[in-house]
Amino acid sequence: MILKSGEEKRRQDEAIIKEFEWDEHSEESLQGKGNLFVTTQRLILERTLEDKTVTVFEFPLKAVTRVSRKGIFKKVLSLEVPLREISSKEIDFSTKKGFAHLTIKVDNPKGYVDEIGYRSGRG
Repeated sequence: MILKSGEEKRRQDEAIIKEFEWDEHSEESLQGKGNLFVTTQRLILERTLEDKTVTVFEFPLKAVTRVSRKGIFKKVLSLEVPLREISSKEIDFSTKKGFAHLTIKVDNPKGYVDEIGYRSGRG
């Protein structure tokens, strides 16, 4: 992960993208294991493929419209983000309308909810 000017890393964990959906469409290419980063400005998911680290997707935290924990026993991070705000090498979201709904399994979802909520103005 390359930080932008004035950006700082706040959290980093191995994560599993359980759901990446929009308009009843589930995007399986963006699901699965990866390294999740939250900086002072962005949420980023990276994977290592063939000894090369690639950014699967990223979006600015200020774009997050909803952040919460879901689940009773195995709590997960739940996010809602406008599709046009998501950057991905897999899919061009720039012309898509609507919202992406992400469910992410991380060790401390409450810590992520607190950090993302604070940075997005939703906390």
